[in-house]
Amino acid sequence: MKVQERRDLEVLLVLLKEMPLPVKVFIEHKLDDMLSPSSGLEYVRDFRIFFNWITPKLWPQVESTCDLTLEKFNDINQEHVEHFVQHLTSSRNLQYSSMLRKFNSLRSLFGFLHQEFDNSGFPVLRRNVFATFIMERPKNHVEIARQIQNKILHVSEIPSFVKFIQEGVTEQNNVQAQWFHNLNRDRDVSIITLLLESGIIVSDIVNLDLGDIDLKDGYLIVTRQQAKVQMSHRIMFGENAKHYLHEYLKIRTNNYAPQESEQALFLAKPNGETHGKRISKRTIQAMVKKYAVKFGASEVTVRQLTHSFGVQYAGTNNVRNMKQQLAQRNIESLEKYLILSSLID
Repeated sequence: MKVQERRDLEVLLVLLKEMPLPVKVFIEHKLDDMLSPSSGLEYVRDFRIFFNWITPKLWPQVESTCDLTLEKFNDINQEHVEHFVQHLTSSRNLQYSSMLRKFNSLRSLFGFLHQEFDNSGFPVLRRNVFATFIMERPKNHVEIARQIQNKILHVSEIPSFVKFIQEGVTEQNNVQAQWFHNLNRDRDVSIITLLLESGIIVSDIVNLDLGDIDLKDGYLIVTRQQAKVQMSHRIMFGENAKHYLHEYLKIRTNNYAPQESEQALFLAKPNGETHGKRISKRTIQAMVKKYAVKFGASEVTVRQLTHSFGVQYAGTNNVRNMKQQLAQRNIESLEKYLILSSLID
């Protein structure tokens, strides 16, 4: 199990304590069926949104969602599902893809519970209210691509963004913040250029060990869960990423003082800590957001940096190369890059 998956498993076990027993049974079944802890964590976060929304509406007398019994799930009807979708659309302002994932998570949960039988041979959940509800796709692929277009860094912006991280960030009247920026600058610019020149995702960055990267030939090895097996992928990265990684590795030991056994490529050393430890996903996300806001591109996130690479790569490569470089098996996940690349051209 990779580092990020272990971390996600720890968070998953904590959040499961807040969940109803049927949810715990479902997640345990999925984990036994080789669902990755990271995917399990996404499931539970989706379930938490739903149950936090519906519990005070349907069962105001219930103090905590963990007290909900399976019998109460039979109170949920089609109208509640429709209202929940409206809630996701309006109150949370989610993109269609995020809404669809949450909806499918709940469909899987209720489908599992409906298929389970008690001693009399009848389903313990009388109906799966999510089974017959169909979410209308509000946007076609072109519209989805255009939505991404407004958030990614374009080719002309990337050099300026990288230079800004190196030279343009100042923390006025905050000596400690400026010290932390100076400490982490080489690490941060190497992470950002690696995201922009390889197409890997934030979990890959967290999981990288020193032995996973080859600076001479310009590639790294990422391992991801696909179906029921761990798959390793050789991912190439560009010359700028190679340069900045080389610069970061020169200061890694002096700046972060890792213990000899620490093999993580990217480290973080919180204030007051003696030794640097493997960087977290949250630290990377906050770091990218901080620079993006200061740069004047507040829409940019870690995911948008990956999208930025995908769009550029699609402009000069075929689908087969894209699937290999981005470690994607599904052509639909690459389609937005192909469309957006043609729009930009």
